[in-house]
Amino acid sequence: MNCPACGYYNPLGQQACFHCALPLPISAGDAVCAVHPLVKATGACSRCGTFGCGGCLTARGPDWLCAQCLHRVGKLPWDERDSLGLWRAWWRTSVLMISSPSQSLSTAEPEGSLGSSMQFALLSSIVGYGPTLLGAMLFVIPALATAGASAGAGKQLAIASATGVLGFLFYAVGLLFFQLVSLLFFAGLDHLGLLILGAQPRSFTVTVRANALSTGAYLIGLLPMCSLYVFPLWAMVLRIIANVHLHQTTAGKATAAVLLPMFLLCGAVFALYFAAIALAMAAGR
Repeated sequence: MNCPACGYYNPLGQQACFHCALPLPISAGDAVCAVHPLVKATGACSRCGTFGCGGCLTARGPDWLCAQCLHRVGKLPWDERDSLGLWRAWWRTSVLMISSPSQSLSTAEPEGSLGSSMQFALLSSIVGYGPTLLGAMLFVIPALATAGASAGAGKQLAIASATGVLGFLFYAVGLLFFQLVSLLFFAGLDHLGLLILGAQPRSFTVTVRANALSTGAYLIGLLPMCSLYVFPLWAMVLRIIANVHLHQTTAGKATAAVLLPMFLLCGAVFALYFAAIALAMAAGR
């Protein structure tokens, strides 16, 4: 049987493609495509059993679906934000990404606009870092007030408090901007890694969508302070899962595409660090 996704020929009875590892559709035998009667069917829809060719069947998780069944596949709440509302759609999608990522992404539409992905990541960053930044600001201002009251400095206290608030606001805006830039940067690394590993990824916007949906783990940021050490790691795991399902690739290739650039970047940083120490020691002799 020829795989409808990559065209690789697989022996009869094979359940997954040897080349791209996608589950193969139900064998069609000598049947023809229901939409294109002159074309031999490559398989049958996993849900309704309609025979289809490679252009009519689409992989969704372990299933191959015809156009009608694909249209009935459940959407992520984020893709229905026009009816649900922005924050409600973000909340529901983030809960799904934390509680059942594989099940939710296996039936999700892989394509999404760059703007919608950036918007989802922006909301995630606000929720992820906002409570901690707000808590820190509420801690610093009373501390300044206490110090100013003990020193009897009223005007200086007002200036210091205003400066502290403006500093926190500037830091918060810069942090959000950095999060959006880093989203595109790491999506680029993931996409490049998938290409190098032969995963045959879909478009770059799909990779950006996978990275954006992984920021649903930032919901944990509602628990301030300690959550900052948890949700970045959780988001990295979700990036792997999202790339597996949205790009229809193997877990091994998705994991390597996400982790390998991280190891290379860390290695480069350590190399520069030790090089700087070596140069400093050589200069001090």
